[in-house]
Amino acid sequence: MKGREGKRNRRESAIKQFEKIVSAHKAGTELTKRVLEDKGLEDKTPEEVEKIHKKKLERAESCLENTKKLLNA
Repeated sequence: MKGREGKRNRRESAIKQFEKIVSAHKAGTELTKRVLEDKGLEDKTPEEVEKIHKKKLERAESCLENTKKLLNA
């Protein structure tokens, strides 16, 4: 699809993905730990993991909000 309809479909699917990511991050730090293990950074302290977890959650929430604003604009 091209044009506005394609753009709208992409944004709607992005919103669904961001909602899944946000809910996974709100469930706990397991997702963050898995990402760090995949990158070979499993030697992080619990404080560092929590800091990274909060930052990832904030970024996902802001992306979700921005995408919703663009969809409705």
